[in-house]
Amino acid sequence: MKKMTKPALIEERFFPFECSTSYGVESEYRELHWHQEMEICCVKQGTGKYLINGIEHSFCTGDIFIISNDEIHLCHDDENLIMQVIMFDPNFLQSGSVNPFDYEYLRPFLNSSEHFCNKLDGRNPYISQLIDVLSEIEEEYNLMHKGYELMIKAMLLKFFTLIIRHFFESDTAKSANKISRNAAEKIREVIIYIDWHYREEISLGLLSERFSISVPYLCSTFKVFTGSSPIDFLIKKRILAAKQELSVTDKSMIAISEECGFGSVSNFNHLFKALVGCSPGAYRNQ
Repeated sequence: MKKMTKPALIEERFFPFECSTSYGVESEYRELHWHQEMEICCVKQGTGKYLINGIEHSFCTGDIFIISNDEIHLCHDDENLIMQVIMFDPNFLQSGSVNPFDYEYLRPFLNSSEHFCNKLDGRNPYISQLIDVLSEIEEEYNLMHKGYELMIKAMLLKFFTLIIRHFFESDTAKSANKISRNAAEKIREVIIYIDWHYREEISLGLLSERFSISVPYLCSTFKVFTGSSPIDFLIKKRILAAKQELSVTDKSMIAISEECGFGSVSNFNHLFKALVGCSPGAYRNQ
């Protein structure tokens, strides 16, 4: 079977790095997703929750998250959330002067490990050092003085070195239950398949056969990573598609129910009301 992957978020290959400020969480990032880049998020203001590889983390001002490439995650904010968001291609740190010796230090971040926790607690006395480095990175990125690319790379290496020194032995890091990357990859493939084929008839048996995993393992592992069963995830995907159709088209309920994979209008109405809290017709008229 052809392997399906998500496209990279950063298109610039010469300097594959971006630094920005995020106000709240856009709808696309409230859904499970992943990307080829590593992501660093520093919470400047507000509260919310991250779900990363099935582990839920509450956050508040001062917390920092590191999300490795290909980790399955989503984010929900409460209100007034402001985050500094850094995205970069992992190869950016492995190229040039970074040798195999350096890579041994970076490997826990690039590949994830049992010693690494995605959340760096803002109450840690060393968190201020990390925030200072991130502020310097942002300044270099915005000013773009000569050699800023090299300076940003040096600062990123300093950032990860400080984490190795002061955060890897924390109780939080030790308690994080990491699941194998093979399991994560399998779940990513299932999610992509559902994304592309939700309009079609999909059953647990079909997914089990297509991805060569047993139904019990599929259900248990999928729930660990996403918080729901494969079928519940499929239904939510169909509901999201139906909400979009109801908002931007004047198609009939029959047409929408068929195009979004519900099979019948009665099933569409029942599931829509159960998840959204109102009928499709009432939603369209809001």
